[in-house]
Amino acid sequence: MLRGDEIVRFLHELNYLSVVLRIGLAMLCGGALGIERGKTNQPAGMRTYMLVCMGSAVVMMTGQYTYTHFESGDPARLGAQVISGIGFLGAGSIVSIKAKVKGLTTAAGLWVSACIGLGIGIGFYTGAIAATVAVYLTITKFKTVENVFTAYDTWLQAYIKFDSLEVIPEFSRALEEKGMILGEIQLNKKQSKNYTSAVVMIKNPKRMSREEIMDFLSEQKGVHSLALLP
Repeated sequence: MLRGDEIVRFLHELNYLSVVLRIGLAMLCGGALGIERGKTNQPAGMRTYMLVCMGSAVVMMTGQYTYTHFESGDPARLGAQVISGIGFLGAGSIVSIKAKVKGLTTAAGLWVSACIGLGIGIGFYTGAIAATVAVYLTITKFKTVENVFTAYDTWLQAYIKFDSLEVIPEFSRALEEKGMILGEIQLNKKQSKNYTSAVVMIKNPKRMSREEIMDFLSEQKGVHSLALLP
């Protein structure tokens, strides 16, 4: 009968059982994270998360297989390519709807899902499972905690895309009429031909909630899109 340490060593080696276990675990971990995103109608749902996590696990297993059987290659190098390559999915999940930027949490979740898949693929089961639980709690439970701490910030920082530089004075006057003050403005050095982007500081003496401020700013003339920064 196999002892505990022998079972652990067996599961960390590449064999039929460990390969099936790792792919199955990647499906479960990715699916658990994707279910919540799917329920909130995000661009990436359960199947996307599962595919990202499984694909990352397969990449790491391929790296381990190459290193073990051919004594060449670096498993970490393949993993690094996954991390850099996941950016196209993250970018695709970030959208601008009615002058609001959405999908940042989904993009971050996809990146973490890829990292979890890499951990599973190399046999780091404990870390991958713990990370899955932590990420699931973060995206499901900590929204309420975040709202408590940030609901009534005195100073807010926002990234805003204006239609042109000329609309900023009118934007400032609209804030003053609402009882807010436009503070420091940091224009993006690399401006596009169609928009003027800037990071602005807004004073909120009336203690409006972030949601109220977001709705108000998105309705202003000349505002193409915006995102409140942490």
